[in-house]
Amino acid sequence: MSINEKIKDLNILIIGAGPAGLSLARLLQQEKGCKNVIVVERDVDRNTRIGGSSLDLHESTGLRFIKRANLFEDFKNICRPEGESITIANKDGKVILRKPHLKINSKKPEIDRGDLRRLLIDSLLPDTILWNHHFISLEEQPLDGTTIVTFKNGTSIKADLVIGADGANSKIRPYVNDISLKYSGITLIEFEIENPKQVCPEIYDLVDNGLFYALSDEKGFIVQLKGDGNLIIYLSCKRDENWIKESGFDFKKKEFKEIKEFIKNNVLSDWSDIYKNLLDNAVEPFITRPLYSIPFEPMIEWKSKSNITLIGDSAHTIVPYAGKGINEGMADSCDLIDCLFEVDNEEKEFNLHKRLNKYESLMHQRILEAGNDSNDAKEIVHDNNACNLLVDRFLGSYKYIKSLIPFYTYFINSLTDSFGYSI
Repeated sequence: MSINEKIKDLNILIIGAGPAGLSLARLLQQEKGCKNVIVVERDVDRNTRIGGSSLDLHESTGLRFIKRANLFEDFKNICRPEGESITIANKDGKVILRKPHLKINSKKPEIDRGDLRRLLIDSLLPDTILWNHHFISLEEQPLDGTTIVTFKNGTSIKADLVIGADGANSKIRPYVNDISLKYSGITLIEFEIENPKQVCPEIYDLVDNGLFYALSDEKGFIVQLKGDGNLIIYLSCKRDENWIKESGFDFKKKEFKEIKEFIKNNVLSDWSDIYKNLLDNAVEPFITRPLYSIPFEPMIEWKSKSNITLIGDSAHTIVPYAGKGINEGMADSCDLIDCLFEVDNEEKEFNLHKRLNKYESLMHQRILEAGNDSNDAKEIVHDNNACNLLVDRFLGSYKYIKSLIPFYTYFINSLTDSFGYSI
């Protein structure tokens, strides 16, 4: 029996219907023809609201998967190349950089998380995903090498290969390694604004369909326009891990108006009113998100000891400031597929565990670079000189002509509108 046939015969269980898990399922089914693939997800159904900002897919990771999975044409219909525009301002509202998107060179198109999830779900065979399956435990069977996974709804599934794709707070990770996430030093306060063009037109114009940074004093706003027309806003603060608790101000027990006043008085006291206006127009709720990451100094490399491995945030939780997380999870799916189906003429007997370890080694090499880049971006955003450092990061040697960039971009875009363009 060939390697392909042996793997196609495996019962493969993916725990978690996030981008990484769904990407892996797509490649197993569409590219390799695997029929025994199950994705389990604790959400009740596919209509569960997906929160968070939109994300850009990177050419060497996320877009590489999209093209390999034959989803590029569908992706183009729902992505937003204009989401690449960037504006940077300080706490007084002074604009430091305005960088409109360049249509002809769109390499990181934006897509809402919900749209991406729907694209991936719709690409799978019917009944691939089992909803309302909340993981409880797993038990390895030494006699036949399988694993029995049990769920809160009373069901259990027997699998030859288990992939944990259940996010940063992974329940599968402890079965694979003993890594504990480390607090990054940053806490986010997340909220949204409806009808931003009417209620905060100045910020809406600065966002320009893309990303707006307002940075000073080791904190800042990161603002983005979603596909539904809302603004999603992250107030990113360098704070102790238990900042909210130790402040004596429990967000869950306070009125929404009280929370707004607390943030304005304790975090943004000397910031321009245009930013305080964002809080005034916020819709409930405020969500606090302390950010955690796997350790990178040094990075701990691990190898699974059984037929269980990890992909996505389960394997490598990193901070979000370079937009690498979901992209790297999609790259994991490509690397894992390549290692599983690699032809090894020296392999006398099919060794699944050896193939998983090769994937893990490749993943660690890639994630070390992505994690360090993400941590560097985090430090820049929360530096006292954040605006200038971020301009350096985005423009490099072109920073000296930053004032000319909007005029150049608008001119090139007018030409591409006349002659057409594509991502």
